[in-house]
Amino acid sequence: MSPSDVTPSATTSHRPATRPARLRAPSPPAEPPTGSLPILASLAPVIGSVALFAITGSPVTLVFAALGPLIAVAGFIDARWTRRRRGRRARVAYDAAAQELEQDIARAHAEEREELRALHPAGRLLEVIDGPDRARWRVPEARRTLVCIGRGETRSAVRVDAGADDDRWQWVARLSEAPVVVDAVEGIGIVGGKVFARAVARSILLQLARQLPPQAAQFSGEPAAPDDRGWAFLEDLPHRAVSDPADAMPGGRTAEPTLVSVVERWEAVGSASGRSGGRPPTGGVLVALSDTVELIPTRCRHLLVLGADGQTVLADGTGASSSVPVSPTLLAEAEAEHVVGALTAAALTTGESPTLSSLPTDVAFAQVHPVRGRRPPAGSDWRPDALRVAVGTGVEGVQLLDLGADGPHALVGGTTGSGKSELLITWITALAAQCSPQELSLLLVDCKGGASFQAVETLPHVVGMVTDLEPGAADRVVSSLRAELRHRERVLAGHGARHLLDPVLLPEHRPARLVVVVDEFQALLDASPHLHQVFADLAARGRSLGLHLILCSQRPAAVAADAILANCTLRLSLRVTSRPDSAAILGVPDAAAIPAGTPGRCIVWNGDRRLVFQSAVTTSDDILAVRERWRDAPAPRRPWLDPLPARLALSAVSASEAGRTGGSERTGVDCPPGEGIVFGLADLPEEQAQRPAVWCPEHDGSLLVLGTGRSGRTTLLDTLEVGARDRFRVERVGQDAEQAWDTVMALSDPLRPTERTLLLVDDVESLLATAGDEHGAALRDALLGLLRDGGRRGISVILVASRLGGAVHRFSAQLGSTLVLRLADRQDHLVAGAPASCFDQRRPAGRAHWQDSEVQIALAPPSPAPPSSAPAVHRWRPSPAHATVIVTRATGAVRAMLQRPNGTEQRVRLIEPAAHLFPSAPLAGVAGIESDIPEDDAAIVVLVDPETWLSGRLVIGRDLPPSIARADLVVHGCSAADFRQVTRSRELPPLLGYASGRAWRWRAGQEAMRVDLLGS
Repeated sequence: MSPSDVTPSATTSHRPATRPARLRAPSPPAEPPTGSLPILASLAPVIGSVALFAITGSPVTLVFAALGPLIAVAGFIDARWTRRRRGRRARVAYDAAAQELEQDIARAHAEEREELRALHPAGRLLEVIDGPDRARWRVPEARRTLVCIGRGETRSAVRVDAGADDDRWQWVARLSEAPVVVDAVEGIGIVGGKVFARAVARSILLQLARQLPPQAAQFSGEPAAPDDRGWAFLEDLPHRAVSDPADAMPGGRTAEPTLVSVVERWEAVGSASGRSGGRPPTGGVLVALSDTVELIPTRCRHLLVLGADGQTVLADGTGASSSVPVSPTLLAEAEAEHVVGALTAAALTTGESPTLSSLPTDVAFAQVHPVRGRRPPAGSDWRPDALRVAVGTGVEGVQLLDLGADGPHALVGGTTGSGKSELLITWITALAAQCSPQELSLLLVDCKGGASFQAVETLPHVVGMVTDLEPGAADRVVSSLRAELRHRERVLAGHGARHLLDPVLLPEHRPARLVVVVDEFQALLDASPHLHQVFADLAARGRSLGLHLILCSQRPAAVAADAILANCTLRLSLRVTSRPDSAAILGVPDAAAIPAGTPGRCIVWNGDRRLVFQSAVTTSDDILAVRERWRDAPAPRRPWLDPLPARLALSAVSASEAGRTGGSERTGVDCPPGEGIVFGLADLPEEQAQRPAVWCPEHDGSLLVLGTGRSGRTTLLDTLEVGARDRFRVERVGQDAEQAWDTVMALSDPLRPTERTLLLVDDVESLLATAGDEHGAALRDALLGLLRDGGRRGISVILVASRLGGAVHRFSAQLGSTLVLRLADRQDHLVAGAPASCFDQRRPAGRAHWQDSEVQIALAPPSPAPPSSAPAVHRWRPSPAHATVIVTRATGAVRAMLQRPNGTEQRVRLIEPAAHLFPSAPLAGVAGIESDIPEDDAAIVVLVDPETWLSGRLVIGRDLPPSIARADLVVHGCSAADFRQVTRSRELPPLLGYASGRAWRWRAGQEAMRVDLLGS
């Protein structure tokens, strides 16, 4: 059989039902008649000339004898030229008409070829199946089994009426590069290599699946080996699929449903069925594959043979016609699965699938998973299929999901209103119904405020439910899960087991399976992007340790990292809004075609097959029945603890572990017993524990507390003050600037002996701002000195501030540890060194971040506050023993103070020299004060402003009494710079508060002291 000798065979005679194109060929040009030389016309002039010569005797007449032949020859030549010109013009016109006809034929052939390709788009099946395919399942019944097996030369419907010139236009009846169409009912045999034959067969089968309506066809595949899954994709078609041709309904072209069978007979595997033996399926459509023609069933009329030379020919198995060369249409496995997915999606949309249309829209939980009855036997939950539970009704019956075999983790997708939450509730309830609380634990993470899992929260298997309303709950859960993994690793290592189902691990030592269900996984990752890596780690290590994840989101594949998706081999998708979202979850766009009016309709892919099912609806009675089933079961071990309470009494915090589990331990340094101060409860999810939070000054160093107003700063100082009274002398400053100055300056004196002291400074920024520039700088330097050197002298410092900035930032380098309460700004929170995940302005008062842990500050019991050191303020009264000069910028206010009764009978002689030096100044003397009393009987008070005092115009004996030389100097209402100018001293006087009457009293050779002019 040589491909060079073939012509279009009868096997390709199936034409589209259209009128053939008929064209008329131009008539070929006729040959012009051949002319001859006119002998008589040439001789006539000669005869006439001779006759004239005979009559006239003139030789001139003989000249005319030569003209006759000359004219005759010239006319002959001219006629021949004329004939040639007419022939050339006729041929040119004919060639132009023929060329135009060839163009018309080419256009007709192109139109015919495109029409055939549109009717049989085998080569563009992927493109057509993804578009608006109007011909899908709408092909006329007479043409449903016509399939294209490739491209080749076939008969054309174009005809040319050529008359006598018919031989030239015979090629018009052949159409090259056209779809070669055969009727599959007549049987198709494919001979060649296994890969080649299967690729051709897939194209043929899926053309039939596109043309035959799901209600009118069955598909079956019979591989050569029982374990061969080469035709498994047929089971996913929306048609009636059967795994064994013997179980299918036989039928011919008119039978319903049409059976489409594919069988394989390979010489290499010893198949017995062939053209001379075996019993292939009868009726319907048969596609047979083999490596030899002899093994193709005899009912296959059309044989597609791959020759040894690489050429593929289509032969007639009956021998009635010759063979034609063909370029076969091939379809890869992945392309076939894509086409199947598109057909399934179309069936979901149109409801034409006989199996999918039979799915109920409502399935009760009790129908698929009866709960009432006896419990499973003890230990049965540790069977490999213990997590295999029924969640709904599928096309093959009850739909089972198996986290153990198909997992270990599952991904669930679906848009709002598709039934995701109801599916999760059903799945959770089914798991709880089958496994005891000792062998299955459920941790629920609900990022919809707790609405999703509220119904199943009371199941005894549920060890915790976390919502997005709890600040920092996600990070806490993840840390607890990591701790749980470490716990399970220690259990396995301690018993020499490789995984939880290892026989060496006895049931009493085996941790329960832990299933973590996360609803709205996308919201969780959006709030905490760093959890991508954490969940990837959980997904990678969870299988052997008995931890399973069920991650649910509207678009899970768009947010989950590849490392997570790679381990989520069980995929479920309810209705989604776009084809790419469906393809990202299932690999096919089927879920985008689920009707919006069927909540709970779901497609599951376990890595092997895609199945459609209707999830069951779980009622409160079903959940109550499960709960009652395990009513007497012991409570499961919890892999995490409850969140820290919003209010915590100090008495509730056990101090017995303070020395062993204090804050210093978390920094890697042991805090000696009895040395630390318990101030709260630390949450250690990474250790699955909550322990007393302890500040140990000897090892943690001085402490910086950062927090905004009403965040618990004062509560923390109260608690630390109560805890420190037994071992420290507590000095607490902050509200009173004068007291703070005196206390800090006294403690900073290196020559002053001190006992073990705890200095609590509240709101240090406000304190420094109140002190002013010079006093603020001195106070800051004194605090820096205490932070730097106080530890050696037994002085520990706790500073409280609202943010880490300005002067507080300078303190931070000398502080050993930082405790961060709620801050007003996220940037301040990050600058303070706290992780971004624990920033939440909804955090309760007293919730802090310290030593890499969350801490709740404890409330100290009410107790009388110890007496605090009052600021050193001396009472000033006028005395006759020595004069007093009051330098003030508020002379009127001081004069009013001197007018007030001072509780003594002491008379005051008031001198205001400004009245003498400056005529415009008010006169000396005021009511109640005598200005002319004898100097010996009165207390002399000179009232002067700083400028007058510093002007040098005052002369003792003239402007001032002689006793002024030994007078006290009181500076009021002036700055520290004014004080230095007035006293000509470099000494910085003590800080003055805002109390009325505060002033400095200075005497040469003594330190300035703080006095009260009001004498109170």
